[in-house]
Amino acid sequence: MIQIIYGSKGSGKTKKIIDQANSSIAKELGDIVFITDTSRYIREIKYQIRFTNSKESNIKTEDGLIGFIQGMIEANYDIRLFFIDGIARMIGKELCEMESFFSRLKAIAQKTEATFVLTISADYDEIPAFLKEIAGI
Repeated sequence: MIQIIYGSKGSGKTKKIIDQANSSIAKELGDIVFITDTSRYIREIKYQIRFTNSKESNIKTEDGLIGFIQGMIEANYDIRLFFIDGIARMIGKELCEMESFFSRLKAIAQKTEATFVLTISADYDEIPAFLKEIAGI
């Protein structure tokens, strides 16, 4: 499953995804991963969540991120939740250019039963049709 937290820049998406990640600890039976491109929020993420800074891991492309996610899952089949903050910024692409990425992410979610929660900086009418279909929004 893919869930999208969307809104314009400065609308509180990061706070919302952090709160959702932290509150998921009590409900989730599997492991939880939080991926972002900064260490700014590391102290806000509870210690039970595996925090990853994509810049420190040298993740700069959608292939790199997909490979990183697949590698994490291969190393730990118990990961059930991935929170990814600022996906387009992280891989340096416009949202409209990311159909392949979201299709591959959906395939991973279906194969592994992992849930992916992502933030994107866009209002509803700016979200591409392919993403609305994949995420069911």
